[in-house]
Amino acid sequence: MEKELLLSKHQGLGNDFLVLLDMTGTIELDQAEIVALLDRHLGVGADGLMHVTPAEANSPSVAQMVLYNSDGSRAEMSGNGIRCLAQALIDAGAAPLGSFSIDTDAGVMEIEGHSSWGEPIATITAAIGEPEIFESDLRTIEGIEYRAVRVDIGNPHLVLIPTQEMDTHKFALLDIATLGPKLESEFPGGMNIEWILPDRNRSEMTLRVWERGAGITQACGTGSTASSFVANDLGLIGDTVVVHNPGGDLTVRIAGATCYLTGPAQKVCEIQVTSSQLKAMAALVK
Repeated sequence: MEKELLLSKHQGLGNDFLVLLDMTGTIELDQAEIVALLDRHLGVGADGLMHVTPAEANSPSVAQMVLYNSDGSRAEMSGNGIRCLAQALIDAGAAPLGSFSIDTDAGVMEIEGHSSWGEPIATITAAIGEPEIFESDLRTIEGIEYRAVRVDIGNPHLVLIPTQEMDTHKFALLDIATLGPKLESEFPGGMNIEWILPDRNRSEMTLRVWERGAGITQACGTGSTASSFVANDLGLIGDTVVVHNPGGDLTVRIAGATCYLTGPAQKVCEIQVTSSQLKAMAALVK
């Protein structure tokens, strides 16, 4: 019997996601189908897919999320993705305006909406966990010395900060398409890798990112948060910083051990995919 998947597509600073609201908990997707949906040429296309089901009976959250990368691997959390999901839940009437929480593989994410129902672009804040710094050392990559800091914020990150003066032009020329997969291969299970350039004013910094399971993306919410926490710990920025991602700006506020990420989420469209269409997609994507 033909079935239909109803999805919505959202983006946060160009970091885009498919949201599958499955509030009956009856939909199953295998890895090949996920990869097919996320393929930009043969499927719908996005950086990730969020499969959303009801929260467990003993949870105060409105829903629980499982996030998949474009290669079909499961990810713990996405800062841009959680804002996109919050918008989808609010628009569907599955979450209230204002405050609520969502269960994820990285724990419970507290959400605060700052926009009215149905706004095309919503401003949303998410409390993105309590980062933990594991190690910090100096390493030279392609002739440039970096302070390399490994930090976990529910998912793993390697934050790279040049130890010498670097202008924004040279920073923009870093070949992260080559460096990203090379560095990630050093870590079993993969690694999100951020290059950051804090501004002298201590309230801004520029970020470029290689995301585990997705490659180069236009923005990374957890990467912006983890990098801000590291830069703050090193005394390079203050407690509130605007992070210039390639796709636009996010704001991170650090309050003790908790980081708050604020940024936009935009609903792009709604998508209807039949089971036969999905099967045909999966057959084409290798």
